[in-house]
Amino acid sequence: MNALSVGKDRVLLVDDEPQVLVALEDLLSDEFTILKSESAAGALALVEKEPEIAVVISDQRMPRMGGDELLARLGSSSDAVRILITGFADLSAVVRAVNEGKIFAYVTKPWNATDFRLTVGKAVQHFRLLRELADERRLLRDLMDNIPDGIYFKDRELCFRRANRAFAAMVGAESPDALVGMSLSDLTSSPEFARESEADERRLLEHGSPLLDVVRRHRQGKKEGAWVSETKAPILSSLGGTLGIVGVWRDVTDRIEMSEALRNSEERLREQTSVLNSILDSMGDGVVVADREGQALLFTEQAERLLGGPPPEKLTAGWHEAFGICLVEDKRPLADADNPLLRAMLEERTVSLELLARDAHGPERVLAVTATPLRGKAGLAGGVALLRDVTQERALEQQLFHSQKMDAIGRLAGGVAHDFNNLLSVIQSYAQLFLNGMREDDPLREDMGQVMAASQLAASLTRQLLAFCRRQVVQPKVLQVNAVVADIEKMLRRIIGEDIALVTSLSPGLGAVRADPGHIEQIIVNLTVNARDAMPDGGTLRIETGNVRLAPEQAQARAVQAGEYVVLRVSDTGIGMSPETRERIFEPFFTTKDVGKGTGLGLSTVYGIVQQAGGQIVVESELGHGTSLEIQFPRVDIARADGPDTQSIVAASAKTATILLVEDNEAVRTVGARILRGSGYTVFDTGRASEARALCRDRGAEVNLLLIDVVMPEISGPKLATELVVLCPNARVLFMSGYAGTTLPSEDSWHERAGFLEKPFTPASLVSRVREVLETATSVGDRAS
Repeated sequence: MNALSVGKDRVLLVDDEPQVLVALEDLLSDEFTILKSESAAGALALVEKEPEIAVVISDQRMPRMGGDELLARLGSSSDAVRILITGFADLSAVVRAVNEGKIFAYVTKPWNATDFRLTVGKAVQHFRLLRELADERRLLRDLMDNIPDGIYFKDRELCFRRANRAFAAMVGAESPDALVGMSLSDLTSSPEFARESEADERRLLEHGSPLLDVVRRHRQGKKEGAWVSETKAPILSSLGGTLGIVGVWRDVTDRIEMSEALRNSEERLREQTSVLNSILDSMGDGVVVADREGQALLFTEQAERLLGGPPPEKLTAGWHEAFGICLVEDKRPLADADNPLLRAMLEERTVSLELLARDAHGPERVLAVTATPLRGKAGLAGGVALLRDVTQERALEQQLFHSQKMDAIGRLAGGVAHDFNNLLSVIQSYAQLFLNGMREDDPLREDMGQVMAASQLAASLTRQLLAFCRRQVVQPKVLQVNAVVADIEKMLRRIIGEDIALVTSLSPGLGAVRADPGHIEQIIVNLTVNARDAMPDGGTLRIETGNVRLAPEQAQARAVQAGEYVVLRVSDTGIGMSPETRERIFEPFFTTKDVGKGTGLGLSTVYGIVQQAGGQIVVESELGHGTSLEIQFPRVDIARADGPDTQSIVAASAKTATILLVEDNEAVRTVGARILRGSGYTVFDTGRASEARALCRDRGAEVNLLLIDVVMPEISGPKLATELVVLCPNARVLFMSGYAGTTLPSEDSWHERAGFLEKPFTPASLVSRVREVLETATSVGDRAS
């Protein structure tokens, strides 16, 4: 046996004649690797050992086994192509072998060398083609058996001709071979699925158009089944006809479930986003969210309304230009470095500041802005800003601050007036005593008169202060405003002068009000003086009265109770006021007059009196068109008008009356006791409540009058009087003060009818008021009975 030539196809020569083998080897060895055997049995053994033999060439006539039998016995154990060499005598055996498909060709003896080599070459090529076809079949078989997708082939009757294991498992078949000759409707327990699938296949056979990724739910038996994607194409013949169908099934259950889960997730996200947007839209706050590049991720409608426009290209720059944003404190345009969103994106934990929005789309607004960094899994992702309109809150704070300022000024003014009234009481009393002791021709009498006049002017100023801060002790009565106007009309004409016309229009059916008559006079006089000063070139001053009913919505807008009101209106045709001036006219010490021509307490005093009486003031004024101030007092029933006390009794004689004077200010107490003793009264005086109680316990039956200061350090005058009247059953009560907060308390009914002496007092006013109370007031014991 010759050595195998590398790279050459192998050819096995079988012949029982050695010289024939040598001749054939010489003929073929240049092109092929030659293997030789002198017997059929040896050839079979060699083929079993050497499976890669391309061609087996055997002589037909050999002992014990002919060539045709040898080639037949090779069977499926070898892919070698078979050639039979024979003489004419053996032709019938050769024909039989060819008919049975056992040999590729036969060669007769003697052979033509060229034809013989050509035949062997063709046999080798045929072997190669068979091998390639076998490899392709094997690859196809391996592919079909190992691919997870189901693959099948159908004929034109839609019966299966071949399928892989995956498809057999999908349709519940035992093996791919079990599918041959069956249709899909024979296999599945889902008739609807089979009908739809086979309907698609009939259209495919008719039109020849492939079907791609048709997804259906395939159920097998009682199982839920799987989602299957079907892709089908026609199998075409070489003549262009359709032989059948090739189909691919792919289990896409995971894809469908994932898609469904994604759809559900997106739906939930849409719902959550809708809910979030609804929440954000219903919030009073605006929400602004920007990414790291400053682009708007979220800009709510409320944010757009508060800022006055849609977001700019970059939220982290140009807020002033885009929205007219300024700093509240100095109205300075907002610089980018102050932008709260930009600062938050520079990782400032929380940025809180107030900004002023002054765009052209609405009124000026104060916005409280709180910005924080927006963080994601990868770190800083942007910034979030919350915007809140605090315009109203800041306005209320300003009002509260103004109210607190006014209250503080009022407390200060009231305290000063209280102390000053005590001093004035001492000054006026001693000055009067000096005057009373002087001769008519005393050269100092005129000087002392000037002291008295100055102290009276000072007392007038303190009354204005107390009226402004509502610290006067008022003595309200039910009265007619018309009567007050009529009483002082003559005086008003003297105040305004001849170049100003006074016109009064008093409603004949005017209701009654409960107020201090002196306060009503003070209001009218102060407003008249202001009107006169507003008409330096003359004009008309009009005083009108009337009745008005405020409906609930009107009363709510004016922060008063709904109901009936009495109106006092004072109007002039003067220079009027600017809006800025109108805002401040009730501030204490605010005046538009020249220095030395006004205290700034006139209108603030009016304001205090009106507020103390439960009323309100409505101001209308415009530069060049005059001013109108309308004062509205709550209307009261005329049946409540105060009348004389019908139970009056004759009091103890001034010569025999005993007075208990309780006053904590020593100077006031000393001068008061001196005046009363000088007038013939017996006076016990003390500055302490405890001493007053002790004295009343010992000598209460002797006391005819309790003269008590309203404001004292240990206990208020009214409360002390409540205790002392029990110990002094025959005593009347006279309060005195220049400061008492509001009206006198009314724990007991007799307080409303107790006498009152306003500080600063003079000897004459003190004695006159004491005599009036002693001679006309009803004793407490009588009232109680």
